Order: sequence, then C-alpha cells, then structure tokens
Amino acid sequence: MAQSDSDVLPKGADELPNMESLEIEVEKDSGSVENTNHSDEGSVASDDSEGSVMEPFQDYRIKIEELLDSLNMKGFSVEVIQHGFDFMNCVYSLTSSDDTEQYILRVATGGFIRESDGKHETVENEVLILGYLKDKLPVPGIKAYSLTIDNALEAAYTIQTRIPGESLNKLWATMDSAEKYAIVDELVGLVAQLESVTFTTAGTFAVSSPLPKRADDFLKTEDLSVQIFDEYATELTKDPKMLQDRAGPDLQLLLTSHMEKWIQDEIERGHHELSCAIGPRFRDLLAMLKELNDEGAFDTQPFPIVLHHYDFEPRNLMVSKATGTWKICGIIDWDDAVALPRPLARVPPRWVWHFPDEDPDLEDGYLNDDQYRDPELSDENKALKAYFDAKIEAILPGYTEDAYSQGRWLRRIWHFAREGARRVWQWPFLDQLPKDWAARSRNLADTNS
Repeated sequence: MAQSDSDVLPKGADELPNMESLEIEVEKDSGSVENTNHSDEGSVASDDSEGSVMEPFQDYRIKIEELLDSLNMKGFSVEVIQHGFDFMNCVYSLTSSDDTEQYILRVATGGFIRESDGKHETVENEVLILGYLKDKLPVPGIKAYSLTIDNALEAAYTIQTRIPGESLNKLWATMDSAEKYAIVDELVGLVAQLESVTFTTAGTFAVSSPLPKRADDFLKTEDLSVQIFDEYATELTKDPKMLQDRAGPDLQLLLTSHMEKWIQDEIERGHHELSCAIGPRFRDLLAMLKELNDEGAFDTQPFPIVLHHYDFEPRNLMVSKATGTWKICGIIDWDDAVALPRPLARVPPRWVWHFPDEDPDLEDGYLNDDQYRDPELSDENKALKAYFDAKIEAILPGYTEDAYSQGRWLRRIWHFAREGARRVWQWPFLDQLPKDWAARSRNLADTNS
C-alpha cells in the first residue's frame, strides 16, 4: 500500500498517539488473499470493488490476450483470481486450449520502480529468486516476465508455472490428526531445505549482471548475489563501514547499525534528539540488545546467513494427496524473500497449533508469530506443537531456542531495525515492545530470586 500522510509520523511530533484508542491499519500485500498464486476456488475478484479504480476485468482481459498473443500463447483461456488496485498484485489463471499447460499471470499494481532503469524491484526480486531456486526447492518456474511497463499491460509482470494441488489454507482445518502430523513431517523437511540455502551476506537479492528487462523464455538464474539492506539509500552500499556492519554474520552489529541509522535520520529531519517520537524508542531497543548481549545471545557468532521466505504460511503452501497421504508439493509467493542471519529466519509456524478460526488470510505471519502473545492451546494443539518442536530440533539443533526464546526478541527488534516506525500500524507494536521486555525482566528477576 502506498505511503500516505496519515500513515507517517508527523514531523515535530513529540510522542506517539494514545495506543489504546488507536485503530490499527493492516497493510494489504500479495499474500493477503487466499492462495493468490495458484488456486481458483475461493478466490477473490474485485472487478467493480469499492476503492478499485482499475478498469473492469472484462476490459482488462483484452490487454492480457494481446500480451499472450505477443508471447505465442494465443488461445489460452484467462480467469481472474484477484483483480484491482486493492491488491499489490493482480493474479490470473492461464490455461491452454487442450488443458495441457497451466500458468499463473501476476501483474504488479504497486511497488518501487527504479528511476535509473525503469525496473520494478519486487518483480525483479521474484524472478531472481525463483530462477535461482529452480533446482533447489519446489517453486514455480518462470515462463516469461517483464520488469518494466513496456508491454501490453503497461505494468511489470511474471508468468509462472502453476504448481498442482490446493492451498493448505483451505484444507488444514478439515484435516484429521493423522493428516496434520503428516503435514508437519513435510513441513520440517521444507524448513531444513530452506536453511540449506546459504549466503555470505544478509540482504536482498541481486545479480552481478543485470537481468534483461524482458524475457519470453526464461530458464534460471545462474548468478545470484546479495545486497545489504539499505532502506533505498543506495549510498549505503558504497560505504565500506556499512558493508561490514550490515554483512550479517555479526548479528548485534547488523541490528545496531540499522537502529542508529534510523535515529540519525530522525535527527536530520529536524527533530531534537531527546524529544523526537521515534528516537527514544529506538534507544530502548538498543538497550534491549545490550541486555541480550549480556545474556549471551550473540556468543555463537558468526551466525549462518540463510534463505528466508517472509510469508511461510499455509496460503503459500500447495498440497496434493498421493497414495492416500497429503504432501507439500510447492511453495509460492516469493516476492519478499531475503537472506537473514539464522535466528531472524527461524520464525516458528504458529499456524500449525493455532490456526485462525475466522479468516486466516488476515493473519500476517511475521508479526503474528513474534509480536502477539502466545494463545492458550488445547491438549490436541499442545501435542501438535510438541511434535513439531521435537522433530525440528532433531534435524536442526538449536531451532527451538531461536524460535521461542532470545531469537523471538531479536526478530521483534529486527522488524523495527529494518522497517523503522513511521507508519501508523507499526506504532502499537513499537510501543508495546519495551513494556513486554520490562515484564520479561521482572519475570526473570522473580525466577532468580
């Protein structure tokens, strides 16, 4: 969602608004609709939805057919999965006339376009990572793409192979206990596969040689590199100190570098260091890091840098039933994949033991797992969580420590270290974090007394 004036901390504000009365705004993203990449059943179409100024799908279909003609895909049927500017991506199902080929067309409706070359960064990132992971993980392939608006759609897009099966989002609540345990076995294996993809630097993905702006027959990414997280301040990538501080193996340095940069930005925007709204809160987070260091949270450095799927949720896991057993056959929605120090990547799949009762699509996995308090679990779900923990710990020793203990606090700090806190919906979480830390400190003191 585009940043608006109401989303951003007003210049000169001395304190955040009253959090108890603040209505939290939840950003829509490419994963906010059920299985946006690969499933028609239960999908959302917003042809004439309120708030959408995009032309109706019936008219937009003509542009899609024109694009398909230019790609030698004439005759493919087009069905809408989601359509309209309410979404970060419009998504359409493409099927050949003889039903032998099925693809997904994803069209970017938002995101960041670089002025230097006109390329859409999010689409470029997805093309890069899907091409790189083609032989490493069960991911969609890229048939064609355009990183610029120089095409019939006048928007960046990808055409991806359609992974067979159904979204786990639809099926999890209907599965019996044995089926859920079988899925957990699959899930543990996938997590191990993700962690087996390692890098030397934390950050976003890039290539040494730029991708073509368009490809009609894309194979794979042979050369994938990582660029440090720079908050769109590209001058940071030329600063030797920043390159070292943000490389990632020294996790404490990575977190500290980001937070100090946000504090400095607030000062440069005209806020007094001690009165600006964000600076003091980030100083609280720096103090938390110091205490975590005193507790030994960084003793095992350097930390491995591993692949992280930002939205590793059931809506992005495709499953099919073979020989009577459910199997995970693919992972979709790789737009925001990054390379992270391992403790930051070990976000536990809380949905396994706490699946939302109402609309699971409204759940944001990254914030839900770490910012919200743990719910009370039924005996059945406690057993399911214990099973996952035992299985994952046997394969990846230290996972549960990273997932539930110090690693959880590191991820909560990292969220603000990377994103800052200028959007309205982030304020309650930033306001709550020092309070939760104080409660943790009191609990530790009581335990040790």
